[in-house]
Amino acid sequence: MGHHDDYRQWPFLNQEEFELACAFFDQRYVRAKLGPTRKVFKIRSRRVATTGNSYIEILRLLQPPDDADDLSRALEMLGGGNGGLGRGHEEKMDGSMLIDSVDEDMDHEALRPVSTIKDPGIDNEPLPQYTQYSHQPYVTYEIHLHPTYSMPTLWFTLHDLPMGEPTFDLESVYRYLVPPEFKSKLRAAGITGGVSAAPHPITDVPAFFIHPCQTKEAMENFDCPMEKYLMLWMGLVGGCVGLWVPPEMAQEDNSN
Repeated sequence: MGHHDDYRQWPFLNQEEFELACAFFDQRYVRAKLGPTRKVFKIRSRRVATTGNSYIEILRLLQPPDDADDLSRALEMLGGGNGGLGRGHEEKMDGSMLIDSVDEDMDHEALRPVSTIKDPGIDNEPLPQYTQYSHQPYVTYEIHLHPTYSMPTLWFTLHDLPMGEPTFDLESVYRYLVPPEFKSKLRAAGITGGVSAAPHPITDVPAFFIHPCQTKEAMENFDCPMEKYLMLWMGLVGGCVGLWVPPEMAQEDNSN
């Protein structure tokens, strides 16, 4: 357990440690020899304008175009001009849904009613945008430090699903993100906690997240330096909602 002394209280993170873990994770992505993978897996380090706190944003198309150039242009369209939160944050969302929860009775964040949150702006529907990449279904993942659990927390939102399919809907999450081998475990709360819903920590718009209440138990028997913290964490938490670290990022240590 040689690396536990690198942390104030393993496996928890304070804000300074989380900032460092985000910087290392972003550095791994930049330096990794990803090749074509870089066209389908976009990682960006972000900061909250009001607090200056770091977080990680990851974009993934749900139905990637066959042509690599088309795929690259589509991802560029998704990431531009809105602070990395995705155009789907402006969509109106249905506040009613079934939520899986684990040990959330005292978690006021998870219990905040999502049905009372309204989108800002006018009531009229936005004008349609007739471009080739306007309606590419995609998912935005974000990694934020949970203020109560002191653990990284994976938030995610679906965007631009086919007509008639709601984006803020638990069944859509299981349909588009959860691999078959995880569905039964996740519905039963899984090894790292269930899919929950709450106002997004930045936008206050309803979003999904993997509740961090059992992340400590999943990580505490491991040992890793700060450089690999988010790699380990994502390997334990991300797969249940279709998020994996490219193997090239894990091999980055041996690239020199």
